Amino acid sequence: MDTKIIPDVIAGIIVTFLAYLLQSIWIIKKLNLSTLIIAIILGGLIKNTVGVSRKFEDGIKFCSKKVLRIAIVLLGFKLSFLQILKIGPKAVIIILISSTSAILLTNYLGKKFNLKQKLTILLATGISICGAAAIAATNAIIKSDEEDVAYSIGVITVLGTIFMFIYPVIFNIFKMNSQLYSIWTGASIHEVAQVVAAGFAVSNDVGIQATIVKLTRVLFIIPVTLILSLASSKRENRKLSLKNVSVPHFVLFFLVIVIINSIVQIPKNILDLLVKIDGYLMTLAMAGLGLDLNIASMKKVGLKPLYLGIISSLFISLISLLMSHIV
Repeated sequence: MDTKIIPDVIAGIIVTFLAYLLQSIWIIKKLNLSTLIIAIILGGLIKNTVGVSRKFEDGIKFCSKKVLRIAIVLLGFKLSFLQILKIGPKAVIIILISSTSAILLTNYLGKKFNLKQKLTILLATGISICGAAAIAATNAIIKSDEEDVAYSIGVITVLGTIFMFIYPVIFNIFKMNSQLYSIWTGASIHEVAQVVAAGFAVSNDVGIQATIVKLTRVLFIIPVTLILSLASSKRENRKLSLKNVSVPHFVLFFLVIVIINSIVQIPKNILDLLVKIDGYLMTLAMAGLGLDLNIASMKKVGLKPLYLGIISSLFISLISLLMSHIV
């Protein structure tokens, strides 16, 4: 690793440490804010108030890109095919219908709003699959502007956090069925951490079930990146063959880890350690994204992507809830 990256890795680690420290505060515990959300907000506040020296840019991008990809790979240790079988075909069907329809609607509305196609795709995959992880995987193929990436993650972080707070309230008001709620939560809320918070706010069993549903939804990254890669080959008039399909390596590694976790009995203490390390790395990645979040640049993009994000988020929430009742 280039030595000039080290100072900003340290800066990211400091923000990560502060995120965990802040999470231990009573009021933050009550709000169920994950370290991921705290880190990106804290990093963004530092970037847009005190400011960050330009000489630290490489290190920040290392955290927000390379570390994020490593964290996505390690995410595979949270999921196995046995868990997918446990949630049943109903949940898988709901995920497929909800995520696919949300992607299609977001892309359709993006054209109607005259938004940049790449920004629309980032929003579509982030909302429909798994937030920042999906955006990172998608951006590795479409190579959008940094402002688009930051804006997409910002929109998804805000809207997913709102859902995280509202869902448990809806559960209590309408006395929802626990299984229905866990499927709805896992199939519609954006980030894994947000699903965990919304699920465990109801009960331990619901939290576990909702997390498994969400992690199953994360697998949707693989076919989506494959389709995007094929579409990219077609646009560039390259011959459509497997040689020209460039699914990001970290997505493939993620799948390999899921397969390993499905067939190898990893000792629980090692598995817990890997999951914990993944949490630290994901928080560090969010710290990097926050430290790279330029609000002035986001303002230039305008409010249309925010409106699109709101509509798409409400759509996936409603369609997954409807499908939970129908399927």
